[in-house]
Amino acid sequence: MADDHVCITNHESMGAIHRADRPFPCRRRDQHYASCENDACRGCVPRSATHGYLCPVCYRRVVDALGRLGWLIAHLRSIEKPAQAIGERVDTSMEKSILMPDPWIAADELMVALGSRQIPSTASIDEAIRLAHAAVAIDIDDWASTIEGATQAVVLLKRMDVALRRWPDSEAQFRAIPYLQCPNCGHPHLWRAAPERVGDELRVVCGTPECGYRMSWDSWVKQYAPAFAAIENDMKRRAKAAEKEKRDA
Repeated sequence: MADDHVCITNHESMGAIHRADRPFPCRRRDQHYASCENDACRGCVPRSATHGYLCPVCYRRVVDALGRLGWLIAHLRSIEKPAQAIGERVDTSMEKSILMPDPWIAADELMVALGSRQIPSTASIDEAIRLAHAAVAIDIDDWASTIEGATQAVVLLKRMDVALRRWPDSEAQFRAIPYLQCPNCGHPHLWRAAPERVGDELRVVCGTPECGYRMSWDSWVKQYAPAFAAIENDMKRRAKAAEKEKRDA
């Protein structure tokens, strides 16, 4: 547990993070300090850190991100245009500037946020896939237990959001949501739908044709957080049981 018991997004260390990577502070909606006199304030009390230095919302977002990032990074590496110059350029210089595709830069920024090295420019797509999936093999609880790790995690979320807004087709359009039933029709056909256009949000939709259920991803996660927590605890229990069985074998 963090010493100050608040999410890393509210920590003073955020002041050292570049504003492009700095997340918005996590606050409790409609909860205010007694001294708050701002009528436009939607909540100024920080969320508590329950998973190391992460609040429950940030923790769930990191869990979700690590399940998606491997293929996202690999796909960004497969896009070769447009490109921008890397390094300092002087108009009078006769040297050719090195061109790096923008999606490759975004992929490298995600790798760095994961605490891994950038993917070599000479790497094949198969090698990029291997490196990306190795980078996301992180123990989230250990990562979130330090200020440095939790900071990397929320910077990662910010960079991932930016990448998906710039290249919204970099994710698979639909991914199944396991274990949970549709709250409307009761069938286990829920899908997470990726944005269709720049500025669109993630959605949860039901795959049953006659159902028509849909909800924004953030709203859905907030509403079904207890179910998420139960699934998470069950998966951890199964993983520990499997490890014990392997040791006892």
